[in-house]
Amino acid sequence: MIDIQLVAQACVTRVKLGQSLKTVFPQEMGKINSRGDQAAAKNTVYGALRYLGYLEFALDQLVTKRPNGLVNLLLVAIYLIEFTRAADHAVVNASVSAAKQLGFTKLSGLVNGDLRNYLRQCGDIRAAAAKNDAASLQHQAWWIEKLRREYPDQAAMVFASSLQHPNLALRVNTRRISLEQYLKTLEQQKVSWRRPENITANAAVILNEPVSVHQIPGFFDGLVSVQDVGAQTTATRLDLQPGHKVLDACSAPGGKACHILELEDVHLTALDKDATRLLRVEENLSRLDLTAKTQVADATKIESWWDAEAYDRVLLDAPCSASGVVRRHPDVKWLRREKDIDSFVRQQRALLSATWKVLAKGGKLLYTTCSIFPEENEKQVQWFLNGQSDAKIDPEYEAHNGHLILPNDSHDGFFHALFEKK
Repeated sequence: MIDIQLVAQACVTRVKLGQSLKTVFPQEMGKINSRGDQAAAKNTVYGALRYLGYLEFALDQLVTKRPNGLVNLLLVAIYLIEFTRAADHAVVNASVSAAKQLGFTKLSGLVNGDLRNYLRQCGDIRAAAAKNDAASLQHQAWWIEKLRREYPDQAAMVFASSLQHPNLALRVNTRRISLEQYLKTLEQQKVSWRRPENITANAAVILNEPVSVHQIPGFFDGLVSVQDVGAQTTATRLDLQPGHKVLDACSAPGGKACHILELEDVHLTALDKDATRLLRVEENLSRLDLTAKTQVADATKIESWWDAEAYDRVLLDAPCSASGVVRRHPDVKWLRREKDIDSFVRQQRALLSATWKVLAKGGKLLYTTCSIFPEENEKQVQWFLNGQSDAKIDPEYEAHNGHLILPNDSHDGFFHALFEKK
């Protein structure tokens, strides 16, 4: 447990310094040899970040002055005591040993005392935390205020969903096997599953117990892919027809590109400006035995990649705040700043303007984000319609300038808007 706590506190420290887990995990997890302990460390980090508001609040109730160098070790320990089945004494003892390994032998008694005080006072701390927004809702103050203002009736659901472990949702490759056949395979292998509710995702199935991809029946045979149910509602909205020329403008890691190819015989170009991430697209295409043209390019610089032959369909899954996927990426809710939204809005507008130019007349562009902030969604749609005289929004999306899926216990948050070129 000592190594798990040491690595977990290092990860939390780096996130609080502004680094994402995508950067942190590859660099920190190598310090642990056992795969099982690596998984435990990752789960500890995810959990500590989900409940960081409470952990910070609790620590402030225990100390008058935060001990430099040991704060995040204490936060991780409080998480393990409060939110996991780890034995309290084991957490305390491991924390004391970890403090010594970090070079704080003289302060190890302080660590022991603070954690034992938490065990004595945790009831009172929980009661006080329930009255504190950051401690009970586990988000920054500006985020809490924004969601309450934008979604007064749904904000509580959104906050609650952000604390849940994300589902393991699969998309069945219906080119290879029907949904019904795959569900029978799961039953034969005694894998518990359920179908998503209150959302249309015809090839989706949720596993009730998370497992590694090595344990997912048919994964390496190309029968299924891992993809959130919300994201699975994207490709079906493109109104694909055989022979269409299709652009996936920000393709990595390729889940939506592969879904497009599973649905229809089209000529797909998968574009991404990150060469490393584009390799993920190619790996997914290979695993599923699908074919597409992949190209490393910035979609906004069309002169560097476009052959002047217009596309019938464009999927623009734009970079965004990721405010709809915080249960899957809990670092986001602490890394993101309110001013970041303006930067994403500028990127999205540049991408919309560029990709619209490569769309054929009568063609359709599907704009999507995994954000739930209106500036990146409905307001972005209105900006685009105001500036593009040859653009109209599909009637299905017209009433609300798009279709927003708020996160819940079945899926992440997602937004879609379908434009047609007059």
